Amino acid sequence: MAAQSREPGWLKRNEATWAYLFVAAPVIGFLLFGAVPLFGSLLLGFTEWDLASPPEWIGTQNYAQLITLSIDALPRELDEVSGEPIFRCGRESVPESQVSEFIGQTDPRTRQPYICQARYVRVGDVTPDGYEEWFQYSLGGSRYVVSAVDPIFWKSIWNTAFLLLAIPFSLALALIFATAMNQAISGARLFRTIYYIPVILPITALALIWLWLFNPDYGLLNYFLGQLGFASDTNWLGSATTVKPALIIMLVWRGLGYQVLIYLAGLQSVPRHLLEAAQIDGANAWQRFRNVTWPALTPSTFFLVITSMIGTFQIFQEPYIMTQGGPYFESTTPVMLIQQNAFRDTQMGYASAQAWILGLIIMAVTLVNFATSRRWVNYEG
Repeated sequence: MAAQSREPGWLKRNEATWAYLFVAAPVIGFLLFGAVPLFGSLLLGFTEWDLASPPEWIGTQNYAQLITLSIDALPRELDEVSGEPIFRCGRESVPESQVSEFIGQTDPRTRQPYICQARYVRVGDVTPDGYEEWFQYSLGGSRYVVSAVDPIFWKSIWNTAFLLLAIPFSLALALIFATAMNQAISGARLFRTIYYIPVILPITALALIWLWLFNPDYGLLNYFLGQLGFASDTNWLGSATTVKPALIIMLVWRGLGYQVLIYLAGLQSVPRHLLEAAQIDGANAWQRFRNVTWPALTPSTFFLVITSMIGTFQIFQEPYIMTQGGPYFESTTPVMLIQQNAFRDTQMGYASAQAWILGLIIMAVTLVNFATSRRWVNYEG
């Protein structure tokens, strides 16, 4: 009787021990490989460390160097004799009063009409010491220059923001294809497999394939454009104008299969009785989609928007393999800069600060999406 009364307590203690052991494994793994490195990188962001010497505490210098911007007016260049603003007409520098003499005339060097543009002082004469130009803009008839200590970091943020344009295009295409494959057509399973193949292929292999497709000399994209009568010599990855659109094309193609799968699951969970009721009430196909199908798909869309935006901010392999960040840093991403500063230039403290700034940007964008989701995301019930 005594042995039987002690057995449940022993079993309970044994089960609790095993439960704690199973729970401890992921917790210890998170602490060792997640929380500790995360906290360590936060501290390193306030130091200067080149891996060869002990870290040196420098406070917020890394963060100030990253986020500080300067906006300065860019004065017009004046003629030393007359004091008038100077214009550049072709290769000639002329005072404003003489510009009318060049308008409508032909430049004998180029045999093209003169184009007269205002001349401004050098950017380095107005920006603070240690700052470099990021971009210029005009406002109210005046010219301004925006400069930063690290303009490449800000340029990488802008490049990533531009790549976010791939998200609405990819979601629209994914919804169209998912709707088509949700119909009772033959070969639907085959099409699902074909669309999902890019998701499971290695990114390195996909990047090399698209390098071949975008090749300006023998790429298939230029070949098909030439067959259609368009320019067939576009240097897609070597031009500052086309490199980001080219990356968008590649990103849309690579992520399409996963998005189609999510939308297909969402379409199959749309309540059939609501669709049948709307059809009985006389709603056409567009009205059924707008008032029944789309509200049921908004949770799936919200999930895809969040994950796609986070993935775009973390993009690294595709531009690293296809463009190495060029030309002129037009395809450089923040993660590429973090990798270069950390492992090429051994500026671990500065790279840690960049990583935390990027993490804060991702967190801010995600919180904004969650805050605005209440207006358009419809959950059942």
